[in-house]
Parts: sequence; structure tokens; C-alpha cells
Amino acid sequence: MHLKRISSLLSASFLFIALAAISINAQNGYARDPNQQVDQDYTKKIAEYTTEKFFNSPLTDYLPASPNIPTPKAVLGDVAGAPNKLPYAEDVYKYMRMLEKASPRVKVFSIGTTEEGREQIAVAIASENLLAKMEENRARLTKLADPRTINMNDAEADRLVEQSFPIYYITGTIHSPETRAPTALMELAYRLVVDDSPYIKSIRDNMVTLITPDVEVDGRNRMVDVYNWHLANPGKNWPNLVYWGHYVAHDNNRDAMGLSLKLTRNILNTYLYWKPQVLHDLHESVPYLYDNTIGDGPYNAWVDPILTDEWQLIGWKNVSEMTKFGMPGVFAHGTFDTWSPGYLMFIAATHNGISRLYETFGNGGADTLTRTLSPAEYERTWYKQNPPLPRAKWSQRNNNNYEQTALLVSLDYFNKNQKLFLKNFYLKSKRSIEKPKVEGPAAYVFPGDDPRTGNQAMLLRVLQAQGCEISRATAPFTVTVKKAGGRRPGARGQSASP
Repeated sequence: MHLKRISSLLSASFLFIALAAISINAQNGYARDPNQQVDQDYTKKIAEYTTEKFFNSPLTDYLPASPNIPTPKAVLGDVAGAPNKLPYAEDVYKYMRMLEKASPRVKVFSIGTTEEGREQIAVAIASENLLAKMEENRARLTKLADPRTINMNDAEADRLVEQSFPIYYITGTIHSPETRAPTALMELAYRLVVDDSPYIKSIRDNMVTLITPDVEVDGRNRMVDVYNWHLANPGKNWPNLVYWGHYVAHDNNRDAMGLSLKLTRNILNTYLYWKPQVLHDLHESVPYLYDNTIGDGPYNAWVDPILTDEWQLIGWKNVSEMTKFGMPGVFAHGTFDTWSPGYLMFIAATHNGISRLYETFGNGGADTLTRTLSPAEYERTWYKQNPPLPRAKWSQRNNNNYEQTALLVSLDYFNKNQKLFLKNFYLKSKRSIEKPKVEGPAAYVFPGDDPRTGNQAMLLRVLQAQGCEISRATAPFTVTVKKAGGRRPGARGQSASP
């Protein structure tokens, strides 16, 4: 009798705890729409492929059902993040275009081709109402991006901020052996289109999520070839990719200044055209999720302090919310430095936006593997109070859960504070215009009689591609430059080569 009573009391306690958790989730806006059906088969597979319950969150442990919108299973043959399923770029594009055909909440843009002629795309997801207004919204964002067009008028900027909606741009798989982002982004796109929970519906109704699921398309397809060979030859060593695109590997993520690769130029042109406030690049390395735009020095002196504040705000929000979900190994401080402007994400930082980057845990393919960490990886520190486990079975689905959850947390926070970030977008632009008057330099002078005319022309073309303003002097002039301990006259300038 006593044992039965204790058992019933324990059951009641657990029920109370479960109900309390549901209540807390509802208060935080995580509750599902009770009127929306859940895709039970898909949801069951999510649970099956997630190796521990705490490697998932209430944002991604289910999939809403839709009678008209295909899930990633329509292309993959299984759920996103399933073991041994690594889609080619063309399969990912096929799915995104299936979404576009099925829903007015999706638009797919072709943004260029690679050196080998493969297509790159950007997928815009928002309510039908917002997508219909993207061009007029782009005109407003263009004015916020260049305050000279409104005579640096703060009141006019406030009016534009109130009328505008922001754009959050996500890119994946610039490093081809970091394979998980495309499947995570396929499912994220579906959720943003279909899910009617207040949490996700608010994102869809108030901002545009722009997605390039595959940056390095040439390398992605090579990686899938190699992985499929691995599946067909179990037990054999499978080779690493030496080159992903045309003789470039990891350093394709050092091209944001030089723009030597088409993939970089295509992302830059997309960014310059749509004027998103964020460029968020997805990578894989450390366990389990590192929001690495909060890092140590050295800090680039030209990074606006407003941007470093935005990195802190969004990054620590990620850590806080995912820790509350009970997801271990989420942290936002480490050895990353903010000095180099060469990273793809820094396209945003150098154009008054917000650069962001995740490192999530990957296995180099779609295998499920038991991973053992070093003590340095699982030690508890002030910035890693809920560290990863010393040993765990890790799957592609786990990775997809982390990526999607973190992105949804960031999208939600950005959405709820969008007027702040839009105003910051304007203020950073305004400050960049005013900064030369206080600190310099106001301009760089290229002499017209430079003997290296070809090199000069190449540099000027790169600066033009970056959106820099270039003008030709119509008469000789003299500039004065600062020198430690005083000022000295500079050399006389002449008109520069185009």
C-alpha cells in the first residue's frame, strides 16, 4: 500500500513538473499552436535520430503538418538530419523551389554561378504581405544605409525605421567538409513557412529570413561524391577533399576583401542589393554550439562599438535561451578574434551590418559516431557553465537541432528588437560618414602617374565591387597628412586611373 502510494505521488509530481515546464514554455512563447496538426511520422523520426533528449529543444522536437507544403522528406527520402543522407546542392535547390511553388511565403532568387557554372541561390521567407513589399522596403533600407540621401536627418531616419522591416541573411557550407547546414536550412525553411506557433509566426509576419543554403556549391557536390563512396565502401578510408572549388579549400573564407572567388562576389552582391542587417554564416568544428562572434582580441579598430555591443546582445541571448532548454555545450566566448575582415560574414561588418557565425559539432558527413572530447573541450569555465559531455553519440540530427534552435532563438530576438537593430543600422552608417571628420582617413589618394597602372586598376575595381565611392580628380591638389608629433604636407595628387 505504501509503495503504491509513493509511486502515485511520484507520478503526480512528475506530471506537475511536466505541466510546469509546458506552462513556462507557453509563457516564453514556445508553445505550439493547438489548432495545428503535427506530422507524427516525421516527429517520431526526429526523436529516433536524436541520440539524447537534451540534444533537442521544444522549437525543433516536432514538425507541424501541412496538407499542401512538402517536407524535406519529399526530396531526401527521410527527415532532415537522417543518418547517411547527404543531399547534393541541386537536391537542396529542388526542395526550396518546391516550397516556392507550394507557398506564396517563399521566393527563390538565382544570385549567380560558381567558377564551374553551378548555380547559387538565395531563398526569401516571410509572409505573403512582406514578400510583396520587398522592393519598396529595399528602397527604405538603402536610405538608412546611406544617411546622406536623407541629409543625415535623424527624424527622417526614425520614420523610415518605423516603416521598414529587417532582413536576416543566413549562409551555409562555405567549408565543404562541414556538411550539416543544408539539411538544417531545408527544415528551417519549412518551419518558417508552415509553423503557426506564435513564436515562429511572429518571425514570419514581421521580418524576412534570407537563406543561401550552399555557398561553396562546387565543393559541396565533391563532398557528397566522396561521402557516397564511403557509404558504398564500408570500412575503407575515404579521402579528404584537397580542393573544393578551383584550387581553393579552407581559405575560401578569407576572400571577403579581395573578392577573387565568384561565390564571394555573389554573396556580396546579394548583401549590397537587399541591404540585410545581419549576415550569419554556419560552420562546424567544436562541441556543441559556439556563437563565435563574441571573441578575444585583437579587435579591429574600424569595428564600430555599436556592432560589438550587438554581438554581445545576440550571442548571450543564444546561450541563455538554449541553456534554459537544457541543451549542453552552448557558449559564446573563445579564441576567435574580430581583427580579420576577410571572413565571409565580415561583408556585413564592413557595410554597417551585423556579422555572425556559429560553429557546431560535425562528423564530416552524415554518419552517427561516438565522440570523445579532450578535457579542455569539456572543462567548465565562466563562459561555459553547461559544458559538453566528455563522451556522447553524435548524429547529424543532433547538429540540425542545435543549428535550427539557435537560429530560431536569434531570429526571435532580432524580430522582437528589430527597431533597435534597424536604428543601429542607420547609426553605424551615419557614424561611418562622420568618422573621417574626427579620426580620418577621409579618403585614399591614388596618384595618376603610378607606374603600376594595371595593379592600380585592379585595386580600384575591387574597391568599386565593395561599394566604395571612387572619383577622379579634375585638377592637381595637395593633401596634408597627420604625423606623430605634428603635421607634414603630403605629395601633390593627380587624377587616378579608372
